Amino acid sequence: MRRMQRPSNVAWLAAATHIVASIAMLLLLRRGLPGFSDDERLAYIASHRAAWIGGWMLWQVAAISLIAFYGVLALRFRGVLSVVAIGVATAGLAIDFVCETRYIGVLPDLHGAAFAALDRELEVLIGYAANGLYTVALVLLVIAGWRELPRVALALAGPVAASGFALALASLAHNARLETATSAILFPLFTLWIFVVGYWLRKSES
Repeated sequence: MRRMQRPSNVAWLAAATHIVASIAMLLLLRRGLPGFSDDERLAYIASHRAAWIGGWMLWQVAAISLIAFYGVLALRFRGVLSVVAIGVATAGLAIDFVCETRYIGVLPDLHGAAFAALDRELEVLIGYAANGLYTVALVLLVIAGWRELPRVALALAGPVAASGFALALASLAHNARLETATSAILFPLFTLWIFVVGYWLRKSES
């Protein structure tokens, strides 16, 4: 039981869930997301409903594991910035869950202008608001723990934050190509950052 409670194991779990969710984005969700025509997207969602639901549920699991990982870091670094970071990240999680639930249960039943309007709303809320809040929380945690975090983690934090904010701006601008490009940079870098921090946490447990 103690082994499962190690902070490093929370990091490994967060990294693993983000890898799985990123694969799901490519294999299960991509053809139902912006970048294809509305008719193509609706046809894909209708014929792959289980994959559509499963893909979003995997992202919800990844989001929960992210908050747990941020919580581990906040407990380690302590201070006002850590508390604020968890509040900001939790706000992002709330937005994520509501929007992903609407992606699952509401969007597939809409057509025409109603589909386009809700799709645009969800794109901004997830890509700009939720992702932006997660990125702000990461920056706050890095600032809170900059004296403790290893140099590699500090060096990686810059590109991770930059790509996170770039994805937020791409979502706000409704630029599907830029969203895809920034996502392709962000998620591998962020997963690598989690692994680096997880390894650091594992060494401190020894």
